[in-house]
Amino acid sequence: MDSSSLTHWYGTRGTTTIVATVEPLSPYTDPALTANLVCRVLLAIVANLTCLVPLRLLYRNGELAAVVFILNVEIKNLETIANALIWRNDNIRSWWAGYGWCDVDAYIHNISIGLFVTCLLAIIRNLAQQVGLMRANALSVQERRRRNLIQALIIFPFPIIQLCLTWPLTAQRYLVGTLMGCNWIPHPSWPFLVFFVLPPPIFALITSAYAVLIYKRFRQVTKTTETALLSNHIAQQRSQRTRRRLYLMVISILIPFLPVVLALAAFNILQMQGLKPYNYDQVHNHASPLPWDTILFVSSGQINWALMNNCYIPIATAIPIFVFFGLTKDAVNNYRQMALFFGLGTLFPRLRREYDPDKAVSEGGSSFGSSQMRSVVR
Repeated sequence: MDSSSLTHWYGTRGTTTIVATVEPLSPYTDPALTANLVCRVLLAIVANLTCLVPLRLLYRNGELAAVVFILNVEIKNLETIANALIWRNDNIRSWWAGYGWCDVDAYIHNISIGLFVTCLLAIIRNLAQQVGLMRANALSVQERRRRNLIQALIIFPFPIIQLCLTWPLTAQRYLVGTLMGCNWIPHPSWPFLVFFVLPPPIFALITSAYAVLIYKRFRQVTKTTETALLSNHIAQQRSQRTRRRLYLMVISILIPFLPVVLALAAFNILQMQGLKPYNYDQVHNHASPLPWDTILFVSSGQINWALMNNCYIPIATAIPIFVFFGLTKDAVNNYRQMALFFGLGTLFPRLRREYDPDKAVSEGGSSFGSSQMRSVVR
């Protein structure tokens, strides 16, 4: 954003300077803006409700990485709802300046991006190891603690680094835009490139490699146990369901996740418009063309499509969460119990029967795979 674009409207609220790139005229909304508002709020609410049952079951099973991942998605969706409702139209003169909330939101935003990629890496890496072992017994308490410690070392260091660098790299106090609300303005220098732009695609590439490894290992295990599975219909059905889930998991990582992360990294590099030298005193005490603590207001017409709609990434993430963690036997029975609680058993009598995908097959036979595999992909 150059200085020529910051001369349209100035205002002061107390000791704070407010700068708007354009002051829109009435009407301050249109059907497209209203539809976007309704969609992001409604879909974020549905996404969060959909994730509650998987979150509960994974918490009970002690799955640290998956729990942190879902909580992170839930918080991002709550942030989307709040920002969209607070700044829902282009009437910038009536906008709240976001004091306090937007100052904190930058830290929430940055740590959530870090957690998104590190949690997914920890989940897929752990699953790749479990597929390789395919042990029949559950993890011991000591083994579970060790697993959670390793996952914590994968998950938290990188987001903590981003959290610590947020203040030094903040080039302007913050920007407020229609629907998207608060937005962090980083200084386009080498620390931003090294610690914020490049790590997510690196983590995504490693995660993708583990995803491919999962499917390859499972195919190898399936070949070695094929004869035993043919004599056990229950184990055969579970194996087929696991293969479908793992195949979908690999595809969802290689197709939507990896390209989106790479595209966002490319977008951020283009937005930097070249690297600038970093100097803390220059950034915070001698900012130009505006003082550092100036708040920028941007209407919907000045926001590019990618920046306006990146909030749909956490919303869409609820789909694979539901598919991979919300369609297990325990999860489906949780949904069934919730439906019975709300009296839907009268309309749908089948809800009174416990869901069991193996019920149609004769009882007996040994189970297949590790306890974690059964809890995640059965």
